[in-house]
Amino acid sequence: MGETREDLIKKYLAYTGRLAAATPDSRNRIVDFWRVVGILVVVFGHWLAASIWLQPDGEIALLNSLEWIPYAAWITWIVQVMPLFFLAGGYANARGLRKVESGEQLRRDWITARARRLFTPVIPLLIVWVLLIVAMRPFVDPIVVYAGAMSATVPLWFLAVYLTLTGAAPLTFAWWRRSGPMTIVVLAAAVIAVDIARFAFDVPGIGWVNFIFVWAAVHQLGYWWSDRDAAGGITPVTGWGIFGSALALLIALTWIGWYPVAMVGVPGAGVTNMTPPTFAMALLGTIQFGVIVGTQPAVRRFTARARAWHGLVSISGVVMTVYLWHLSAMSLVAAAGLFAIDGALFKVEPGTTSWWVSRPVWIVVLSAMTLLLVAIFARFEWRISDAPTPKNRRVVTIGMLLIAGSAAAVAGIGIATPDAVVQWSIPAAAVAGAAMLGALPSRKGH
Repeated sequence: MGETREDLIKKYLAYTGRLAAATPDSRNRIVDFWRVVGILVVVFGHWLAASIWLQPDGEIALLNSLEWIPYAAWITWIVQVMPLFFLAGGYANARGLRKVESGEQLRRDWITARARRLFTPVIPLLIVWVLLIVAMRPFVDPIVVYAGAMSATVPLWFLAVYLTLTGAAPLTFAWWRRSGPMTIVVLAAAVIAVDIARFAFDVPGIGWVNFIFVWAAVHQLGYWWSDRDAAGGITPVTGWGIFGSALALLIALTWIGWYPVAMVGVPGAGVTNMTPPTFAMALLGTIQFGVIVGTQPAVRRFTARARAWHGLVSISGVVMTVYLWHLSAMSLVAAAGLFAIDGALFKVEPGTTSWWVSRPVWIVVLSAMTLLLVAIFARFEWRISDAPTPKNRRVVTIGMLLIAGSAAAVAGIGIATPDAVVQWSIPAAAVAGAAMLGALPSRKGH
């Protein structure tokens, strides 16, 4: 007989327990803590923000809960945690690139290994959604299929940016070695220049350049964190000073109206600071960095506890799977709910007392579906190929461009058209790039 889900969970927890017990003293557990905190905020934030309403006239309204939450724009300063991942990424990449500097690892080997770790779990997501789109299109309203696929795969925007930064990391780290914190200043100046061109001179499309400049600046801040950590660390007092200074500046810039308050897209709010990102988002990343540094002693004590650390290791082991599939879980639950018992589950008007009372049930159902998907697909997060790295650097470069570009296309225009027709060139580019880099799932993990 095959292993039951309970057996798999026990086996996984036993495995992560061994990993937790064997954690070297040199590991900065604070990075892992904030990465897990970030993913939990993202998941529950997305679930709570989603409001699906089957209106009396039969129309389906896909709404955002922030539309009727008092002071919603200010709340986004707390729930917008994407800078955390770029900070943690910069920290981790700096540690890995030191091995490249020392000659322990070739540059293309490091880039390929990172690409495999990041993109291998994406392939099953794309394949499943292509199959779902094809299967559902004859029976489900195409716009519902399109909306479900878009909402499920939009998290790939992060991978598009992060893969780009990873491919460029050997260059940006070398720049950091030469110029240090001045690199952050230069990138911040570039961000501000783009914002001026966007808002003051209304240059078409210029704001999208800040997807690179903003997140590169936060990523460089992660380099600084790693360097200072290797040299003895940053004091909590310094961290709170960074927090207070960045917070005061962000409040001032939003108060005088230079930047909107919302840090995520809120319907009806007009321009936000996220799509595309602005200097305000870079400041939010600096605020979060200050919190990370300021809370170091408390977080260090917490992660030193055996049970707490085991829990963090267990979540970290499936963090990419959770990120990639939590919105698929919501799309699948929503599709089932809209067609079960005449859509009764979604006839409650969002924002009413009855709707708020139903939120715990909504979270429980989505958690159960996500856990099921994680149980099915987490294996692909571990089945990373150990095939030799391509010897030709151009192959690595083209492969990186294909996977980053396909991720951006999925998040930006969708894997399907509004008529629910698969845009085959996008998943084909993703698979081709993954094949070039060895980022297709392996039969056995390592």
